[in-house]
Amino acid sequence: MEQLMTEMFMKNRKDWLPIPKCRYGERLYHYTDLKALKGIVMDHAFWVTKSDFLNDKFEFYYAFKVIRKVCMKLIPNPQNRKVFMHVLKERMDFFHGSMSDQILAGWYVLSFSRVKDSLLLWTEFSQSQGYCLEFDYKRLVKGLFDGIRLDGYVIYDKKKQHELVENTLSRIMEGKDPGRKKLKEKLLSEDKEISPKELQDLMKEFAVCCFVYSMFFKKDCFKEEKEYRFIFWAFHEEVAGQKGAPVTPIHFREKDQALLPYILVNYKEAEGNNPICSITAGPKNDSDLAVKGMQYFLRNEKIVIPVRESKIPLRY
Repeated sequence: MEQLMTEMFMKNRKDWLPIPKCRYGERLYHYTDLKALKGIVMDHAFWVTKSDFLNDKFEFYYAFKVIRKVCMKLIPNPQNRKVFMHVLKERMDFFHGSMSDQILAGWYVLSFSRVKDSLLLWTEFSQSQGYCLEFDYKRLVKGLFDGIRLDGYVIYDKKKQHELVENTLSRIMEGKDPGRKKLKEKLLSEDKEISPKELQDLMKEFAVCCFVYSMFFKKDCFKEEKEYRFIFWAFHEEVAGQKGAPVTPIHFREKDQALLPYILVNYKEAEGNNPICSITAGPKNDSDLAVKGMQYFLRNEKIVIPVRESKIPLRY
């Protein structure tokens, strides 16, 4: 399964996710605690969380509902809809279950926001006592290791989500293979019926696309986060058929009496330029001390990054 995921990813990575991306010159913001900040600033390493340990535990299931609605709309024959959704769900459940239940490999998510000094994000990610790092997008992407990754804006708008899935399915059905054209005719027919076996080839691509989409679709109740994600694929053990693929160690951190798996993703200073533009201390009572302490720390390490205090006036 890991081999299939990797092959499909590498083959279609440029077409899979026509999701809006940051442009050079734009800024991204990463909210974190002091321990993680020191790792980012000193070791040039992010702690990147496994996809099924994110804050919205229903992300995968929400995306599947969106995908289901689109497929039900495009496929007119009730029997074909039933067969198509059965095969798709079976395949996606397999991907999701495999990623959740074993540790040979997995997708990992590094989250940023387009919002600077957000009370919502201060509260959610650092209990108003952490730090917000401002990154230059161009410097960041140029400095990240050249592994298997995607990046883009999280999509909260249902209309946009439906449009992306519909376009993806239409593109896949437009394959140059004559067999794919016949398959399309059957799928879009009101009277011709299709078998699960006939869908296997198409589903290899579509299900993996949908699985990746599931990490970029969220309910609109999360839209205030204005999240921007980097998605990384990592092998943790050498897998048959993948000789030579880099093996990435898996680590664990504690949060709320649980262990969360993560990987270290390193970055370098592209062309000698630090991608971190500034650091903002959270809106806590002693934020002036947090600013001063961080300034002393950076000066001691000979790192030049401006440090600011949050403008949110919290008393407690």
